[in-house]
Order: sequence, then structure tokens, then C-alpha cells
Amino acid sequence: MRAYDQGSSLFWLLVSIFASLESLRLGVGTLHKPRMGFITFGAATLLGFLSIALFLQASFTKKEAQAKPLFGGTLWQRILFVLMALLIYSWVMSVAGYLISTFLLMAFLFWIVKGQKWWGVLTWASLITLISYFVFSKWLGCQFPEGLFAL
Repeated sequence: MRAYDQGSSLFWLLVSIFASLESLRLGVGTLHKPRMGFITFGAATLLGFLSIALFLQASFTKKEAQAKPLFGGTLWQRILFVLMALLIYSWVMSVAGYLISTFLLMAFLFWIVKGQKWWGVLTWASLITLISYFVFSKWLGCQFPEGLFAL
């Protein structure tokens, strides 16, 4: 397992170096005036740091980790519920709008997937919906489908 972690971390380090060089070629710009390569440079740099951290962790770990089955213990039913919910969400958003569809999605995820009580479901779904709406719509100026709230 140790050799696999070291090998994969070196591969991702090379990918991050290549992506960083290409981002620099596109131009990074500044924080206030970003250019085409700004986001990819940041992501590639983060990938490079994480791959170095994995390489060092794998190199200095004394105990060998036991390999587990790849999909052992996976709750496939929950995964299918989430995928179906996201597909329905993408369809319902254009009809019902962002606020209603996001609230229903969050409520479903907290209720079915997380298994919370109804008061927790309503509280957290409302908070996440309202906070995400104000951050993205009001603060950042993104446009969402208004749906039923269209005036």
C-alpha cells in the first residue's frame, strides 16, 4: 500500500506541475484582476501540496496499511437516492425556482440520507437554502430561476 501511495502521489505531483506551467502560460493575473489561468494555477498548486503531503506521509509511516475492498460497505441504496434526488432537483428548479427546489432537496437529503428528526430537517434545510440564496444571489449577483416567485 505504501508503494502505491508513493507512486500515485508522484504521478499527481507531475500532473500539478504540468497544470501549473500551462496556467502560467495562460496568465495568472492578480487577485483583483484574475486572468484565464488563475483558478487552474490555484488548483494545481493545491494538488501539488497535497501530493507532496501524501508522499511524505507514505514515506514516514512505519505501519503498513491493510488493503480494503474497493466498494466494501458502500450503501448503494443511499447513493441511488441521492442521484435520483439530484436529477429531480435539476428538473424541478426550472419549474419551482431555486428557493423551493433547494429547500426540498436539502430536506430530502437530511431526512432520508442523514436520518435527522423533522425539526432538524426543517431547520437545517431552511438555513442552508436561505444562506446559499443570499450569498450567491444577493452578494455575488448570480441569477437563479425564480419559478413560482417570479413577479
